Amino acid sequence: MEIDRASDRPVYKQVADALRESIRNGQLRAGEPLPSETQLTARYGVSRNSVRTAMGLLRVEGLVTTQHGRGSFVRQRRPLQRLGPSSNAKRLQTQDEKPDQQLLRAEVVHPPQEVADRLGLRPAERALLRRSLLLLGGAATQLADRYFPLDVTETWQPERWLEEVTLRMPSPGEARQLGISGGVPLVRVLRTLYDDTGRALEASDLLLAGDRHVLVYEIPAH
Repeated sequence: MEIDRASDRPVYKQVADALRESIRNGQLRAGEPLPSETQLTARYGVSRNSVRTAMGLLRVEGLVTTQHGRGSFVRQRRPLQRLGPSSNAKRLQTQDEKPDQQLLRAEVVHPPQEVADRLGLRPAERALLRRSLLLLGGAATQLADRYFPLDVTETWQPERWLEEVTLRMPSPGEARQLGISGGVPLVRVLRTLYDDTGRALEASDLLLAGDRHVLVYEIPAH
């Protein structure tokens, strides 16, 4: 790609466009180093400052990481696959690793209002909270807050569940806990499980690192 000096698009964005395309089409693979600043400056005939600004943009987008003294690399992505409610088994899977779950908290709390509404709790009524952290290969990948009405036993079987999926940027604390770098969003899944009478028996607030998950939903046509 040649830089179009007559274009209204800034030079650094054109450099970022070229590198982004090389990453997405596989010319630059996950884990591979990107060309050095000197190489990129010579390749595109631009200033070192334009190259640095382009690399900063790609870092914000979550496409590359920079290691001090080593250079910049294409971000490694080994996404967990979340099978949706229509699948035969509700689970997380990867090709080569099994996730590990750590229990962080278990206590009776006043749940957030949106959780209380989904569980049909009365004002000031409390619920059991279980907070856990999911890890893959030793790296945190998901935070899960699961809320249960206090009169619910663990032996019940869900008849159906409803999932609400949204995207947002993480708070500083969430980014630290999940090891999320700049430019990577959170996938938030708010899941409510119901029994065969229609009563909500669990509400889960799941925060997923956006660069480590693929959500798969199979939806019947009829």
